Amino acid sequence: MANFITSLTNRIRGFLLTGENEVPALWWDMIDQIQSLRDAYHSQTDSQLFDEWHSLRYRVQSGESLTNLLPEAFAIVSEQMQRHLGLTPYPVQYLGAFAMHDGAIAEMQTGEGKTLTAALTLCLNALPEAGIHIATANDYLAERDAAWLSPVYHSLGMTVGVITSNSSSVERRDAYDCDITYGTAREFGFDYLRDLLSIPGQKMSINTRRQQLFGRQNDKTAKLLVNPRAPYMVIIDEADSILIDEARTPLIIGQQDSREERQMKSVCQWGAAHASRLTENEHYTDHGPQKGMELTEAGRRLVREMLMQEAAPSSLDTGTAYLASERALRVQNYFHNGREYVVRDGKVSIVDEFTGRIAEGRMWQNGIHQAIEAKEGLEITTPTKVGAQTTVQELFARYPRMAGMTGTAESAASELKKVFSTPVISIPTNRPSRRELYPEQIFLTAEEKWNAIVQETTDMHRQGRPVLIGTRSVNLSNELSALLLQAGLEHEVLHALNHENEAAIIKEAGQPGRITVATNMAGRGTDILLGEGVSERGGLHVICSEFHESARIDRQLTGRAARQGDPGSARVFLSLEDDILKNGLIPEDFSEFVAKYKAGNLDQKSLLRAFYQAQRRIEKRHEQQRIELVKRIQERREMLHKMGQHANLDAL
Repeated sequence: MANFITSLTNRIRGFLLTGENEVPALWWDMIDQIQSLRDAYHSQTDSQLFDEWHSLRYRVQSGESLTNLLPEAFAIVSEQMQRHLGLTPYPVQYLGAFAMHDGAIAEMQTGEGKTLTAALTLCLNALPEAGIHIATANDYLAERDAAWLSPVYHSLGMTVGVITSNSSSVERRDAYDCDITYGTAREFGFDYLRDLLSIPGQKMSINTRRQQLFGRQNDKTAKLLVNPRAPYMVIIDEADSILIDEARTPLIIGQQDSREERQMKSVCQWGAAHASRLTENEHYTDHGPQKGMELTEAGRRLVREMLMQEAAPSSLDTGTAYLASERALRVQNYFHNGREYVVRDGKVSIVDEFTGRIAEGRMWQNGIHQAIEAKEGLEITTPTKVGAQTTVQELFARYPRMAGMTGTAESAASELKKVFSTPVISIPTNRPSRRELYPEQIFLTAEEKWNAIVQETTDMHRQGRPVLIGTRSVNLSNELSALLLQAGLEHEVLHALNHENEAAIIKEAGQPGRITVATNMAGRGTDILLGEGVSERGGLHVICSEFHESARIDRQLTGRAARQGDPGSARVFLSLEDDILKNGLIPEDFSEFVAKYKAGNLDQKSLLRAFYQAQRRIEKRHEQQRIELVKRIQERREMLHKMGQHANLDAL
């Protein structure tokens, strides 16, 4: 048996190394073996299954490989899932678990049961007692999944912990000491950086459970760390979102900079008050959202005049005034309330562009956050400087083993393989998809588009079908909400300002005639179950109100319809005023494109091609930013290494 499994595993690994993304035929044979073993375990008591599981622990400690134990482990876990959750994994869920155990990213469509699939891999890989992490998209999913699966884990004698943005240091340490730890990638990264700041360069591997067993005491170094255990394995939920979309900016822990505190308030307020007097092209050049604004000679002359004519802060010299003006202009043009951020309780809170959720605890660096506060007339917070930083790429490179799962990884397979050495395996659906994709509708103005969306929503509502409308921002959600109310359509709105109601809103989103307006958060991690009679009426209808800068986000949204063989449909609505065209096409091409459309010289196919072209250009731009980030971090790492400093800690 062991020789067969070893041979099979070698053949599987050889397959994965080819870069193909199809499921190996031999995996189906392994499924038959698991199901046969599960039939044998079905008659055993809970106590007997507990003993069987601990015999696997002993075999791992004796040197037997996890892959040799995979069929028995999956069979035991599956039996416990049936007893405690009333669910037995589908064959395709075993396929996803095989892929993740072998270090791949399993591409499984929305509604195919990724949470249960991950639990199979988690249990098997927790047997060595090294501590396995699962990185979820947000705190809610971490808490939900851990709570739901806890009966299964506990039946096997395994401990499970959860880390959220609100967890204390003691709670975090206890969670890291568990066999399985749920949390977000951001929290895992910040805890790593906090430990580096506590004891730079002295991170050690300590297993508290073994210390207790053998009477060893924690040393002084370990007591200061939130997570004293060495990284072992991580499974990444919504892997494309975390590894690709969120990988353009580093994770940074800031430290208060008292040197800048005194002058930052007056400088930012002065810049915000005078930015409106500067005109684009005449006084400044716009180099885009990343590089920001640059004052022209005429702009610098006007700033100097304002310094002399207006009551300027005594600490504001000419150079600082230039920088303050450019920063205020960048904020004025590229940071909008209700899109990039919201104001809650008198404070600026960043909205994650890919999930639509509040990015708790995050602040923009280099004075941007303070400039936004000045623009909004809020109290200026103390500026911070970088204390420690890491990238998503660096963070997960620390784990000897990494795997993931998502519904939309195939288009990013090349980058995932290149950067993370992680292949993508496409897992078939449990049942054939019945999703209907209606033809896209394109309009000249945004007003025409939104009116058409309201009309289609009205039509679907009259049929008794539930409708989910995805928007890009809080502002657009609120604007659409007003239009729906004018049309007499009752609905729910889900965005960053009421995310605490997410579970309740999504739970009802599949009921007959229900209308839900949501930002991108509705596309990740939660299933919309159809209410009574909805299948007969055509299922859930999803409306994508504009293209996102990442095509994978659009596919996540439309993928909400027609889960697990249910009926459903989706349609995309676009307008020539959408940001995707303005940001993806150069100004000359955009102007020419609009002129041709107004003259009637563009057909529907050509119109749509331009939208996809703009989206691909932005995706390519973002990919280049990720490549440049990795390059800069590597150069910084080499420089600090030569200086004898830790690569993730900034010199003071």
